[in-house]
Formats: sequence, C-alpha cells, structure tokens
Amino acid sequence: MTMVLTLTTDFGTRDGFVAQMKGVVLQINPSVRLIDVTHDIEPYSVLHAALVLKGISRYFPAGTIHIAVVDPGVGSDRRGMALKAGDQLYVGPDNGLFSLVLAESSSWEARRIENTRYMLPNPHPTFHGRDVFAPVAAHLSAGKTLESVGTRIHDPVMVPVPSPVITEQGVEGEVIHIDRFGNLTTNIDAGMLSEPVASIRTAGVSISRVSQYFDEACEGRPVALVNSFGLLEIAIARGNASRKLGVAPGTRVTVAFA
Repeated sequence: MTMVLTLTTDFGTRDGFVAQMKGVVLQINPSVRLIDVTHDIEPYSVLHAALVLKGISRYFPAGTIHIAVVDPGVGSDRRGMALKAGDQLYVGPDNGLFSLVLAESSSWEARRIENTRYMLPNPHPTFHGRDVFAPVAAHLSAGKTLESVGTRIHDPVMVPVPSPVITEQGVEGEVIHIDRFGNLTTNIDAGMLSEPVASIRTAGVSISRVSQYFDEACEGRPVALVNSFGLLEIAIARGNASRKLGVAPGTRVTVAFA
C-alpha cells in the first residue's frame, strides 16, 4: 500500500523550502505519496496550524503521516516530536501544533526525536523541517517504528486556547482565528449549542439564530453557523466579517439561549 504523507507549513511556496523537504522525503522513500495541505498558515501561528490539523486528520486514511512545521522556536531547546494519535502519525515541533488532535484522541503515544540516524547530517539550526522532521517522517513511512525515534514524551505542549464560559444565560467565548475570507472562528464548540439560540452577539452585531450555510443571510448581512472545525463561526454573507465588523482575535462573542 502506498504511504500518504502530508505537509502543513507557514513557509509559503516562493522560496523553495517545501520543495527541499519533499526532496529529502523522496530520497528516503521514493514511493511515498506527498499531499500539500497548505503552506499559507499565518506566519508563526501555532493555533492556526493546530486548527487545520484538527480539521484534516479524520479525512485521511489510517497510517497517514502528517508533517507540520510552524516553528518560531526552531534551533532552541524545544523538543521535536513524533506522535501516534488514533490511527495516524504526526511529526513536527512539540510546541502545541498537535494539541487539538491530542485533545480529541482517546489514546496516543508521543516520542521525542532523538535518533540521529533518522536525521540529515549536521541539521541546520534554522531548518529542522528539512533536516529533522522530513527525514524522520520519511523513515517512518518506510517502516521504521515509532519506538525507534526516541524516548517517550508524557507531557506534550498544549497550545493555550481560551476556554468559553457557560453562564446562566448561555455561553461567552471569543474569536480565536480569522480565515482568508474574513470569517471569524470562535472557541465555542458545536456541542455547546444544544439549546435553542436566541442571539449571537459580537462587535455590536446581533444574529438571531445559527444557520446551516452562508446564503441563509442576504448578501452583506452577518450570519452564524457551525464551521468545518465544529466551532461556531460568524461571517458576512459574501463579505469579510473581520474587516466590516472591525474584529480581531480575542474579540468577545456571546451566545444567549432562548
């Protein structure tokens, strides 16, 4: 069976960094199938990458290996990690990238990347994506065991996602991510919306219900729905909610139940 290996980074595509990583993988395992998830993660945004990884993981076949590199601490003493969560593997810095995957996993095993035989010689201190994470993932795809990567990690870093607060009236949360369309992802999980909703308020705007899709609102009007991450999202139908409402991450969002 052809092994699938995905790449998620904040490298962009104009400088050749992603191509270097792919070249390293293919030298070790030429039969692997490489999938670009995105290389347009907001620079240094571990949370953005964590959301993307949470969103994609369930849609790839068992045994898929995901390389994720958003690594502002590259070259420091932060750990490199190989992780098995559910039926998939993840390789990257232990800086919170995989925390949302971990939060949804009933069983997982993490290993510190220590085996120098799986790295390129003399890894460059600013490019562990190419010299450490890509070759480790390639060796795993070629049949090396997770145990051979290094010692166990029992305390992987978890990205600090603000928790919503349940009140007598409903739920208080905040915007945690803004996508390329200007849609506002909140930290309010769909499971918190089990009661009938009377209003969703943010930045002086009130929305009376949770819709299923964007065009339930007229063009230019605000709409609330559950996005593909399973989180409450606020958008402007065929518009940019962040720009129109003047909203940034951290802006408060209040849900009132009927």
